[in-house]
Amino acid sequence: MDAQIEKPRQKPIRISYQEFRETALANPCCGETIGEMAERVIALARSEVKGTSPAAALEDLLSAIEGLPVHGLWHHSVAGELLLICLRNAGYPIAEELIDEVVERGRLTPPGACGFLGPCGALVSAASACAILLGSTPVAADRRERLLQFHARLAARLADLGGNRCCKKSTYTAMDLAQDEFAKLGYELPREEFAGRCRFFADNETCDGADCVYFPQRS
Repeated sequence: MDAQIEKPRQKPIRISYQEFRETALANPCCGETIGEMAERVIALARSEVKGTSPAAALEDLLSAIEGLPVHGLWHHSVAGELLLICLRNAGYPIAEELIDEVVERGRLTPPGACGFLGPCGALVSAASACAILLGSTPVAADRRERLLQFHARLAARLADLGGNRCCKKSTYTAMDLAQDEFAKLGYELPREEFAGRCRFFADNETCDGADCVYFPQRS
């Protein structure tokens, strides 16, 4: 006989997403709103990234911007953007319009999506880059199926890592799995070591520390 599932003791409490969104976008940082800062990060990636290693590019890019918060909606675009830029730098025919497209798709993922809606913005960004390489659309059955399987692996991996919300954890995870998936499609980048490489832990008040696979002491 199946075990009985204990019923919740309290009613769910409504948490207003609209209030969270307004706060997340309006709070100024270094004289800019979070939205304005996101656009600056996106533009800087396009002009400054010359290498073929997405994680290294992420670290150099975000470390160069003084006062940049450890969490932010720029991860929703920059994860996929850096993956495609690095592919282009490696000699693959990635047109500028494709990078524009992955950035635009990233802008569709709202702040706080991971906790309010389920899908993490950084993971969606990497999946968007994969969709572009696949040529996936809602009516391309085989390619759509492969894209959904890839996103499921991304979400499962991040859920398995557990712990607190961390945009860097999400982005490292997205880039790690994306490089494996892209290689299966014929788009190979130099493999990077992800474990123990995080540069940003000191700025994260809710860092999981040694419980996180990306924390330096875990290398």
